[in-house]
Amino acid sequence: MPTLTPSRVAVIVLSLSLFSFLWTFGLPRQLPTPSLPNINHEVPQKPQAETHQTPLASVEHDRSFTLDPTIDDSTPTPTAIATQTEIPEVTGGEESNGTNKPESGPVEGSTPTTIPSGNGTKEAAVPTPTANACRNAKGASDVMVTVKTSATEIYQKLPVHLLTLLECVPDFAIFSDHTGSIAGHPVYDALEQVTNGTRDAYEEFKEHGMMKQHDQSSLPDSITKELDKWKILPMVYKSYKMHPDKRFYLFVEADTSISWTNLLLWVARLDYRIPYYSGAPSFIGSVRFAQRGSGILLSHGALKQYAKAYEERYESDWERRVGKECCGDMVLATALSDAHVEFYSAFPLLQGETPSTLDWTQRHWCAPVVSWHHISPGEIDLLWSLRQNWIAEHGWDTPYLFRNAFKEFVSPLLEERRDDWDNLSQDTKINKPPDEITNSDENVEWYKLAEDVKNATQSEDSCRHVCERADDCLQWKFRKGECDLGKVIRLGRKALPKKDEEPWVSGWMLERIKKATEEWGQCEEPNWKFNQ
Repeated sequence: MPTLTPSRVAVIVLSLSLFSFLWTFGLPRQLPTPSLPNINHEVPQKPQAETHQTPLASVEHDRSFTLDPTIDDSTPTPTAIATQTEIPEVTGGEESNGTNKPESGPVEGSTPTTIPSGNGTKEAAVPTPTANACRNAKGASDVMVTVKTSATEIYQKLPVHLLTLLECVPDFAIFSDHTGSIAGHPVYDALEQVTNGTRDAYEEFKEHGMMKQHDQSSLPDSITKELDKWKILPMVYKSYKMHPDKRFYLFVEADTSISWTNLLLWVARLDYRIPYYSGAPSFIGSVRFAQRGSGILLSHGALKQYAKAYEERYESDWERRVGKECCGDMVLATALSDAHVEFYSAFPLLQGETPSTLDWTQRHWCAPVVSWHHISPGEIDLLWSLRQNWIAEHGWDTPYLFRNAFKEFVSPLLEERRDDWDNLSQDTKINKPPDEITNSDENVEWYKLAEDVKNATQSEDSCRHVCERADDCLQWKFRKGECDLGKVIRLGRKALPKKDEEPWVSGWMLERIKKATEEWGQCEEPNWKFNQ
């Protein structure tokens, strides 16, 4: 009989398994106590070998707990502890080893990190993305940006774009009413393809021709504006021909501010093969078109169709059409329609206001901001810097929303009362008619008003009182004889009175605004919807 039979092997295996189980789970033994590194908050040092028995629960409530960057990363840090890297205070260009540390907790929006000190607070430099990083951002090589300018403004408005947005765009073009260069970048003449017959027929080209021999920057504004409408159709065509491989093409003015991050996130959601023609909608007569100052976005599919139609119809049809109309962006819409390209409203992603003039509503609140218009060079630089701080803190995949812009630009400036300020309240206007008007419709409407409403034109207190009585009133403005109420939030601007003019006083209903913006939500998901 064999010494090892299947039954004997089974008995041996079961015996060994039972012994292993009892050894592992059946015998009592002491488990090691988890330990925390002993850290001195004043003098950076390596973790000590010995441990202490501080319970985790007590550490969780110590929100000032920080880890010094000199601590060895190999030492595990309990996840329950809130950690924050210490930032050295910088004074006079030299690093200081002071003990001031940043307050713990998240920093809202893109506000720079602040370091409390005995003399107030100092802003810590937030590392901003480099030009190389933003130029190599995902999708950057798929987008061409074209800036339209003129000889009268190029040196005032274009340099800030070269230092900000265009630093991040791998392929861009600058079009003007002349050929030249700026900071080593070529400037293309958008009027180059205008036919001789058109040049002979329109006065603006005659003056332009004479000025080309002298100083183009001294062209009258009226001539510059007349020339502007002739640029758009050839500029769009030539941009496509320069880079026919791009997926999207954005056309902007010299006073347009663009969020490069949000633009890339937006177009990544679109199919470039679909003929998209998008922008902030405007109307002239029955023509609905993308307003040029807010930015015009065209897809590869749209420009492929446009280029074919341009070659067939520009000289024979479209150029004459430009001469009959006021605006090149409106004619572009009709030309694209001829090319079977449909308009898609991109509002509010692309829109034509500034942070001061925008009507802040729930419709904007959770939408990403892609463009602002009528922005000065200094404001463009400021907006760009704040967006770079946003990227440094939140990365390239988190869009910057109108909600974030409101908290940075508008909310800190709202007050119960502000002198010499026009907050653009305009939903209800209570105007006392001049005494000499007796039989006009304006006077009849005036006498229909309740007495306390009429009194709103007599003092700012009465004006504010009328706003308080209206549940949907969020702001008011007053000057002698006029009280205007608003049911949307607008910041407005400083308004110093002219000679023989009463000053404006403005105010906001702060509690109502706080409640309204809280109801609009935290925007867990950005609202990318457009064509509404």
